[in-house]
Amino acid sequence: MRLNFHFNFQPRYYNGEISSYEVLLRKYQPKIKHYVESVEDHVAFDLAIIESLIKQRALLPNAGKIQLSINISIVSLLNEKFVETCEKTFEHNKNIILELTRHDMTRDFTRIQTAINRLKTQGIKFSLDDYGKGYANSELFLHLDVDYIKLDRKIIKNISHNYVAYSLVKTIYEKITKVFGKHIIIDGVETFEQFNLLKQFGDMTYQGFYFSKLLGIEDVKPTKPNVNIYKNETQSFCDLLDQAIYEMNRAQNYQDIKRAIQELIKIDRYNILGISYNFLNVYNEQRRINENYNELLERKSSQHLLLFSSLIKTSNALVIIRNREGKAIYNNEPLINYLGIDLVNYSAAQACERFPDYQTCIDLDKELLNSDTCFLVSNETVGTEKGRRFFHTFRQKIIHFNQSFIICSIYDANDSINIDILTGCYQKSYLESTYAKAYQTLVFIDLDGFKLINDIYGHNKGDEVLRDFAQTVKSMLRDRDAIIRFGGDEFVLLLEGSPCRGVQQRIEVIRCNIEAYFLAKQLHVSFSYGIVEVGGNIVSAINQADAAMYKQKHLRKQKHLAKQ
Repeated sequence: MRLNFHFNFQPRYYNGEISSYEVLLRKYQPKIKHYVESVEDHVAFDLAIIESLIKQRALLPNAGKIQLSINISIVSLLNEKFVETCEKTFEHNKNIILELTRHDMTRDFTRIQTAINRLKTQGIKFSLDDYGKGYANSELFLHLDVDYIKLDRKIIKNISHNYVAYSLVKTIYEKITKVFGKHIIIDGVETFEQFNLLKQFGDMTYQGFYFSKLLGIEDVKPTKPNVNIYKNETQSFCDLLDQAIYEMNRAQNYQDIKRAIQELIKIDRYNILGISYNFLNVYNEQRRINENYNELLERKSSQHLLLFSSLIKTSNALVIIRNREGKAIYNNEPLINYLGIDLVNYSAAQACERFPDYQTCIDLDKELLNSDTCFLVSNETVGTEKGRRFFHTFRQKIIHFNQSFIICSIYDANDSINIDILTGCYQKSYLESTYAKAYQTLVFIDLDGFKLINDIYGHNKGDEVLRDFAQTVKSMLRDRDAIIRFGGDEFVLLLEGSPCRGVQQRIEVIRCNIEAYFLAKQLHVSFSYGIVEVGGNIVSAINQADAAMYKQKHLRKQKHLAKQ
């Protein structure tokens, strides 16, 4: 077949790199859409396109490393000649995606799938094009063993202006990725706003004018195929539960419903649905399960539940929930970070083997479980590769549908360190704690100009300056850094993982900001400082930093006098 049009190439991006090029036919008269629709022999047309593109790609440097996505009519896969020709062509020509268009031309799912299976043995990947365009067969063909589903560009057109449009795309994304376990290609991304909204959904491939204009064959470069694309091989608990509820509700007789409920019990190990294990009336139990499930769905997105989840997850306490057997079913991020592992992935025996002190935790759980009380407070020691730490642990026994759980809130035994009421900083006693020894750098600070403010404006104004100074400095530190009020107008900063040169640059910036802050209040406040590495001896570090601070203060006074 003679081809009287040319090709353009639109890059597709995955993780910031070009993973493939979609080949686009271009013809000025008539428009390409009308031209393709007028083609009578799509098999010959598609084969001619493939042959032409293979020849053109072969002329490029590193041709074998360029992945092309070629549109073909889905009905071509019903033609034996087409499939046989493709098998021969792709035996030696790899890195090809066949993109299936014109879904409305057939409903022969079985023969299409058979053809796909044959061509996949040659390393060909498949994409279902134009999902959401309105083809009646699109939902049927989602079940095909294709590698990608490409969303039609009109689906995302209004997502940056219309929440309903955004929600629709999100729903489609979750259905295709979580239910069907397929990778999505988003077509027609034209603005940053669209891209910024779409990337929040998760893993996907993008194409559109926001990323690149259409390219000629001379601009096509080797690609980095997304061979490691995320595939949802295992269903989430929510999906499994939802599917089990579906099976229960479509069951048509007593025995089938009973079997479906038994399957639900296997999935819902912690009995979130509150299933009665010894139910007598299967229909009443089915109704009750549905009521509980609907209530669960309503609650899971409630503001109160989301707040509770966030509080537990980000709590300054180490939080763990264990079942009666001592198996961790939840531990929050601070505990995971402290232990270096997620205990949910370990059996009780494995956890004890990894952390011998864990057996004491389980024994105390049992003590509470076997008692008449619901609370237990204890002091415990936990050793990790980082050393041993002492904790206050508060246990609570929770009964949920006849199952017992223990919730532990664990606080460092040194958390009795006092906070300075005036400034909100740690008090001097913090420097004697094990926390202080973990920092790498110490900065000793003494305010300049503070005595004059006290003398002129009085101690109330002085207190206000101290409070403002501490809060302003704290706002410029990292969360893991510490600020201590050493006494009077002296402060100590403890900083993690920073060489002295880098710390000096940070402190200079802080000093400039402090001076500007108080100057705006018509006050002249600054500070002198000394920086040292902690080196394991906090007392020695304080003395060295204090000496360095006084040396700097003396030099600053001399410079100030020289200017006068």
